[in-house]
Amino acid sequence: MALGGKRGAYRDHMLIGAAIAALLIAPPAKAPASTTAPATAPATAPPTPPAAPPAQPSAATFTTISGRPPELPLKRVDPRIWEARFDASLWAPSLRKGDTVTLQLSNIMVWMPMVLQSTWSQVDPTSIKTEIWVQGAKHKAAAQRTSFRQGLAQGMAAVGISIPDTQGQSLKWNVTWFEQCWASVVDEAAAARITWPAEWPAEVQESLKPQPGIESGHEDFKKFVDKVTGGNLRSVTPWIAAKELVRATMQAYTAVDADGMRIENGFPRGLVVNGAWASMKAGTGSSHDVAAACVAVLRTAGIPARVVLGMTELQGSSGGAARSRLVTWCEFFLPGAGWVPFNPNDLRGGIRGGLSVERPWPSFGTWDELNEFLPICYGFAAPIPGASSMPYPAGYVWTAHGTIDMSTASDTVTLQILGRGRPK
Repeated sequence: MALGGKRGAYRDHMLIGAAIAALLIAPPAKAPASTTAPATAPATAPPTPPAAPPAQPSAATFTTISGRPPELPLKRVDPRIWEARFDASLWAPSLRKGDTVTLQLSNIMVWMPMVLQSTWSQVDPTSIKTEIWVQGAKHKAAAQRTSFRQGLAQGMAAVGISIPDTQGQSLKWNVTWFEQCWASVVDEAAAARITWPAEWPAEVQESLKPQPGIESGHEDFKKFVDKVTGGNLRSVTPWIAAKELVRATMQAYTAVDADGMRIENGFPRGLVVNGAWASMKAGTGSSHDVAAACVAVLRTAGIPARVVLGMTELQGSSGGAARSRLVTWCEFFLPGAGWVPFNPNDLRGGIRGGLSVERPWPSFGTWDELNEFLPICYGFAAPIPGASSMPYPAGYVWTAHGTIDMSTASDTVTLQILGRGRPK
């Protein structure tokens, strides 16, 4: 069942500038829905993240429940170790002679989400380091300006960076860390025999609720689930139901932007996200919209699921050198086993041919390259109350006060991933 309708046009440059002003200069009283669907979509309030405990004295004190090691029929194999670096910058170069102050910001706080431990990855908390630049000059005490929060939604944590008050034209920050990632294997026949639970575990309950851009429970999604399942959702096991729902969701899209990155003047800004409801209604969207729609449909069907925002290296379309990029994929929870990863992008080639739910799918449960994907966040932005994402989300969020010259303001993200071998 297609949800029908037209896709909204991308924001133009001036609207982007205005959005930056609204986000950085006057943060809202509550966490914004930076990736909500257009105004025509019925409003769906995002869940309120739990209050985070005070900053910890050392990154080594982090604890999470983003995911436990898998149980059979899931298995993790072939671990790899990576060193990752995430850089973000904001600048507003002057277009007027003699004007050297286009940013006047104070109380600047940046929050970078962290998935410290999931079913398929683990970050070394002691490896986390930060750097800060203001007006091109490196700050000497970034470590003293770094704090940590834990206990956020879906077991996430966040690295906080307090940036010095800025009067000039640019600021920049980065976070580096070491992470171990595993590939995944599933015994399909055994997975298909697992039955519905009487109740889902407490630690996955948040993955049944709506989020910004993931409007699960919407009436249109309920109708979609009923049509796909014939109103008999639980007549098959969760594994088969999930495959049927994912297949139908992807068939609802007639065109997908596989890259889904906003690039301006050669620099990446973040993800193009219209939201699950709006993109599925239009039948077109980015790969990130498709991931959001798969998760929204699964959640509506009562299967815990989540969008994973992360990093990997992708080969250029012209065959050039691989580049580190932001990507999204999905996970759903299989009772007694754990989080099952799947990559909608890898399914697009075969979905039109009607992939059989009785056969293995590429990058669905068994995913050989999952050990090359480094998770950053569940959803599209860190769930920090009172903080705001940029117009094109990249995981991190800000709070600040002050003014920006809107004629030239822009933001970018750059990523680096270095292989550090395999554990001994």
